[in-house]
Amino acid sequence: MLRNNLDIKVGIIGLGVGEQHIYGYELHPKCRVVKICDFNKDKLSEVKRRHPNYKAEIDPNEILNDPSIDIVSIASFDNFHFHQIMQALDNDKNVFVEKPLCLI
Repeated sequence: MLRNNLDIKVGIIGLGVGEQHIYGYELHPKCRVVKICDFNKDKLSEVKRRHPNYKAEIDPNEILNDPSIDIVSIASFDNFHFHQIMQALDNDKNVFVEKPLCLI
């Protein structure tokens, strides 16, 4: 649930396409990306160099369970989507997810 303040905090999981989400959120005056995550340490380091102000995490739970984060962008591999979405929703977060929502 979004708070009624001017600071909407965002976490992004998956930094392939997810890096593009950073640029979109940066354009919105009320959004502030606070954490980025990728399980690939090289990818995480590469994106962190371009975005040094964001806390970098290897474990998506650091975003999904963080009570200060309002929105989670999920751009991880498809097979992780369902569980990450459910965990985010269980933690009262708004979710933006890359397709597909889940695999059958």
